[in-house]
Amino acid sequence: MTEPRNAFICGTVRNCEQYLDRVFDNIRQLQTLFNDTHIILYYDNSNDKTLLKLSQYKAIYNDKINIIVNRDPMSNCRTENLSKARNSIIEAMNHYVGANTSEKWPYFIMMDMDDVCSNKLRLDVVQRALEREAEWDTISFNRPNYYDIWALSIPPFIYSCWGWDNSPNVVDIIRNYIINRLDQLPKNELLECQSAFNGFAIYKTDPFLKCRYDWLMPKQYMPIRELRQNQKALGNRNSFSPLDQQTDEPDCEHRAFHMSAVANYGARVRISPEFIFD
Repeated sequence: MTEPRNAFICGTVRNCEQYLDRVFDNIRQLQTLFNDTHIILYYDNSNDKTLLKLSQYKAIYNDKINIIVNRDPMSNCRTENLSKARNSIIEAMNHYVGANTSEKWPYFIMMDMDDVCSNKLRLDVVQRALEREAEWDTISFNRPNYYDIWALSIPPFIYSCWGWDNSPNVVDIIRNYIINRLDQLPKNELLECQSAFNGFAIYKTDPFLKCRYDWLMPKQYMPIRELRQNQKALGNRNSFSPLDQQTDEPDCEHRAFHMSAVANYGARVRISPEFIFD
């Protein structure tokens, strides 16, 4: 393990009041795995008492938590808002320790702050992933009925699931594919992909603090050969596809973040077949 074993724990927060206590229970468990942690959260306009709840945790954690409050108007595009939020977190991490981030703070965890991460955390699964850090640069985890298909890019399914003419059917095809791949994968192996999040992922600060989240389709990382393979795998030869017209439609912000790290820095994006929450 890289020493010191410090980690940022990060997330975006909006309308999460009812889940925050349980999510912070999991954060406290995560903190036991590291020598030191610093929490960085980005708050956006909410319709509940999320900000009040965060202020209560600020009183508990004091200088060990940084809450970024968005003061700007929100976009009508959800992933544009999320890109701005996550990039603000990246900037805060870089600012927190300056040029020696990867030496002093070798990890960060990005986690959803709502129901997705509110069930009991399986700490032993996280521990085993950290023990295998030589095999990954970012690692996410399995769940029953793997849900985060939009963030997923795994050959032959490299293009956004929502970029196709019959997207709901495409989502089902890719979900069945990833569930079967992870079910068949031996527990001591990790699944290679180009992008995956699934609500919780561990990152090495080097190289990911050099990358940016983007809410537009990262077409530059999708060769035409791979798009043809994607289309063939879906059986979509007679319907609209990325081969017919590539537009700048919104995409999941995680896909550009991960795919740029793979393309520019050779990052190893992996999925653990183990379930991380009960």
